[in-house]
Amino acid sequence: MTEQTQQSTKPADTTAPAATTTAPAAPAATPLEKVYTDFKIEADAAEFKPQPKQDSPQVQAPVAPKVPDPFDPNFGAYQQQLATGLTALNQNLADTQARLTNMQQQLTYERTEADIKQAVGTIVEKSGLKPSIAEVALQAKARDDPRFRAIWNNRAKNPVALKAALSAVADEFQAEFTVKQDPQLVENQRAVQASRNAMATTQKTSEQDKWAAYESPAARQAAVQRLIRGG
Repeated sequence: MTEQTQQSTKPADTTAPAATTTAPAAPAATPLEKVYTDFKIEADAAEFKPQPKQDSPQVQAPVAPKVPDPFDPNFGAYQQQLATGLTALNQNLADTQARLTNMQQQLTYERTEADIKQAVGTIVEKSGLKPSIAEVALQAKARDDPRFRAIWNNRAKNPVALKAALSAVADEFQAEFTVKQDPQLVENQRAVQASRNAMATTQKTSEQDKWAAYESPAARQAAVQRLIRGG
């Protein structure tokens, strides 16, 4: 027995395709934005990150002296000697820690100043700004831009990112602080200079024409004599 299969006819889909809308193009990224993207700099750093505190060197504890018997007549003197030694030891330890802290702070300050000076030099070389203006602008950039501040805080571990960021920042500063000449002012200065040149040429030509008007050397000599006599 043969089985007959019935094929159902599906009605044609008459629904019109949905209209597609083209999203507006994103604005072109600035060189500094490209640096942030390339180095995956996050914008969540709101403050300067403090330098990690280094552990102070550990001092090996001296061997404890033999403790006398509490009923020993010299036990009181031993306690007094121990207390005096502990006081002196604590004072020396505090002085040493203070000196180490001051040394670390001084080294951090000097290192930071050297890094700032080098960064300012890079900006000045590329932008042509004065060092004082470049330094103030750099500080403002680090204060107002969390991503640039994150690059600066991480400069020791990623100097390549800092170099790229400084190059982009120098371009921004150059465009922002370079004085642009007014075309009308330039045209006015050119017109004034042209007018002065024309006046000088006219005056010189007039003097030459005045002496050329005399027909003979004798006439010119007579004119010179009249000038000498004031007439």
